[in-house]
Amino acid sequence: MMLQFSTPFASKQALRLSLATLLLSGGLLAGARAQSFAPPRLLAVQASPQGVAVADLNGDARPDLVVSCSYANTVNVLLNQPGAAGGFAPAVSYPIGAYPLRVVAADVNGDGYPDMVAALQQGGGVAVMLNSTLRPGTFLPAEFYSTLGDPRSLAVGDVNGDGHPDIVALDTEQGEAAVLLNSATAPGTFPARATVFATGGRNAVGVALADVNADGWADLVVCGGGSGRIGVLLNRASTPGTFGPVVTYSSGASYPQDLAVGDVNADGRPDIVVATGNDGRVAVLLNAAGTPGTFAPPVLSAAAGRRGVYSVELGDINGDKLPDIVTGNREFLPADSRVGVLVNSATTPGSFPLTATEFDSGGGSTHDVALGDLNGDGRLDVALVDYIGGKAAVLLNTGTFLSAATAAGTARVRPYPNPAREYLTLELAAFSAARNVQVELVNALGQVVRRLQLDRPAAAPDLRIDTAALPAGVYTLHVRGLSVRASARVVIE
Repeated sequence: MMLQFSTPFASKQALRLSLATLLLSGGLLAGARAQSFAPPRLLAVQASPQGVAVADLNGDARPDLVVSCSYANTVNVLLNQPGAAGGFAPAVSYPIGAYPLRVVAADVNGDGYPDMVAALQQGGGVAVMLNSTLRPGTFLPAEFYSTLGDPRSLAVGDVNGDGHPDIVALDTEQGEAAVLLNSATAPGTFPARATVFATGGRNAVGVALADVNADGWADLVVCGGGSGRIGVLLNRASTPGTFGPVVTYSSGASYPQDLAVGDVNADGRPDIVVATGNDGRVAVLLNAAGTPGTFAPPVLSAAAGRRGVYSVELGDINGDKLPDIVTGNREFLPADSRVGVLVNSATTPGSFPLTATEFDSGGGSTHDVALGDLNGDGRLDVALVDYIGGKAAVLLNTGTFLSAATAAGTARVRPYPNPAREYLTLELAAFSAARNVQVELVNALGQVVRRLQLDRPAAAPDLRIDTAALPAGVYTLHVRGLSVRASARVVIE
């Protein structure tokens, strides 16, 4: 039996998806209800913002915003300030280099405060701005590192297992991935020249790091741009920090623009979600159960009607502990943009509505989106940038949050110290009578970063969890027994 779904305009071919693919392999299902968001709060930034990141920059346990402003050649920092208009202090500008596109906030020098790393599309490399330890939330002058190309996108993560975050930048024209390994002796500094790996695509625009084959090393996933394909480069376990030959997969689109990686079907393996650009859809490629690190053919939504989908993020926006899809959608003529939300199915994880629910973005050209709990209510909110309007915007999550709405069978659990740095200790007195208790620490993207299984918590009422290698930020701790469960918010500095 075949189910046929047609896009709402004739220029797109109909999508024909088998019932087996929909129900068993993580397809796109109608009927899932999206969350709701308040009208956008607009925030003034400099000209042509294209990238946005969310992180607690000054150590006050409130997520701040970093915005890259391409024409101004700057990054703007907006500190979270609940009493201010829009919830953020006025933007502070820092010069960073020629035409910054995407920006990442990550602690590259190990001092506990997120630093800024930006891809310079017209600068031939990346810029690193270290957070000031004397005045956290302010930044030192940028240092430049060559990537032997003009990068549009970048990712930051530990690719060689030395505990220091490295930088991977994706060259726009040649589609090569440039790897800059963080110095083990002087963390926060990088080599003068990058090591380059071919990704099989040209005009490549999206990149992510994730351990897709479960060998303990971060692998590289890239959008192939004009090739229409997704490239996967596995980290070489024999020489960590180097990557094997690219294996490519169809994205289901002619020119994919962005991707995100996360476990959308709760099988413990990272999957790939693709923003297809002008095709106006989202593609989901599930990690293969039999051979982790390989991927099934894409399953496509009709996410945005006539609007293109140019950025994508994953995060649990409704509190069911499953990552949902949030996209930046825009149309050029006439200028119109939206934020798209596809809520993951609680009954068949990895399945999403055929069409996204869209929300006003407050501008005419949504470029990048980012997720974070911006007002401290435990829900993930949306931050975005409007390229044409020259603004940033925040959409606060106002939807039903399932973990707060379901009170039956809940218990209290207390992690300490909170905020934590090297470790946190978890009191499990409420679970002393339980067996087979699962403990999970989840980051702001809905990704499980620590998972422990306890047979008899009564034998060890306190549990110590190592957090030293985790990036600073806000996390959620989930503890589940057969008939009782608890959650707690954890800040890691």
